[in-house]
Amino acid sequence: MKIFFYETKFNRYSITVLIASLEHAGLIDKIEIEIFKDTDIENILNKEIKGIFCFSFCSPQWEKIKEILEKIKSVSPNSLFLAGGPHPSGAPKETLQAGFDYVFVGEGEKNFPELIEKIMHGKVFPNIIHGEKVDIDNYPAWSLKHKKFSPLEITRGCPYACKFCQTSYLFGTKPRHRNIESILKHVEIFIKQGMRDLRFITPNALSYASKDGKTLNLVAVEELLKSIKSLSKDIRIFFGTFPSEVRPEHVTPEALEVIKPYISNKTLTIGAQSGSDRILDKIHRGHSVEDVYNAVNNAINAGFFVNVDFIFGLPGETASDQADTIKLMETLINLGHKKNIEVKIHSHYFIPLSGTPFAKEKPIKLSRNLTQFMGKLYNLKNIFGKWYEQKLYSEY
Repeated sequence: MKIFFYETKFNRYSITVLIASLEHAGLIDKIEIEIFKDTDIENILNKEIKGIFCFSFCSPQWEKIKEILEKIKSVSPNSLFLAGGPHPSGAPKETLQAGFDYVFVGEGEKNFPELIEKIMHGKVFPNIIHGEKVDIDNYPAWSLKHKKFSPLEITRGCPYACKFCQTSYLFGTKPRHRNIESILKHVEIFIKQGMRDLRFITPNALSYASKDGKTLNLVAVEELLKSIKSLSKDIRIFFGTFPSEVRPEHVTPEALEVIKPYISNKTLTIGAQSGSDRILDKIHRGHSVEDVYNAVNNAINAGFFVNVDFIFGLPGETASDQADTIKLMETLINLGHKKNIEVKIHSHYFIPLSGTPFAKEKPIKLSRNLTQFMGKLYNLKNIFGKWYEQKLYSEY
């Protein structure tokens, strides 16, 4: 049996976990795996292929995925087509109606290999499969046979349930942490493969081992980082930077003192999202503007450069809210200038995502003042990100 995974820069981490789950289930030697990208699609369309095509994708990819699906189905009518990931999980019926044979909702480590095995034996599942929440300690993060590695997931689930974000709605609000023993086994493999830059996947790096995801467990955080460093003096740990930002209220002097001796990143990524307390409350962020200011100030005092995430056009924003965001961005950048530390704005534009409370909301038009201010930041090289491309998609 041949399984095709469509891989992009947006889903490559998911593909790694799915292939690892097949390896863990003992199926990897019974199937042939082929990864295809956009540049390979023409070759696929020119062949008679029968297999299982797997697509994991988020909402901004949806229109493109439908086009690819239609093209491949037209030349491979006897193949099966599977969908999973954030968008199918939030809109399973819509995904099924587009032409997929099976749609996974939620997590796939357990149920994906089960489906593949049933297909191999001529059995069928329901068309919509609700994946079980798994203990991530019981599943590998990487595939050794296919040499597929990604940042190591150490926490799954987020207690905050921000209305624009899919994480809590996909994985639940109770955090599940990979234990240190499991992490160290993965890191040992990582080192043996000759790799040295270790990154993590987590909704909030500083929440590691926290029972509720809100109360810090700095003893466990230090044990994690110290244990990893003890495995190799050459390993470089990137913690609190993409793809694992930190929440502002957790960026305390004590937390920074704990992590700084062990990590290699000189920049922290802090999630602010808005400069308006009214909007922060509306989107259910669970922190204040003052928390953001204190976090950036603490990071600067500890010698870190800072990237601050902001989302523009959030539902319910007024010109006054956007003025508050301008004020906060300006304040944070000037705070860095005073200490000769670079503070940059990581810009995003609101995109309604399936399965979230804001799934049917529309982005708010940006005020002229906000647009002009961002233009000024671009000229000063104090801002980066894909906000304009996201704006074009969201408005489309």
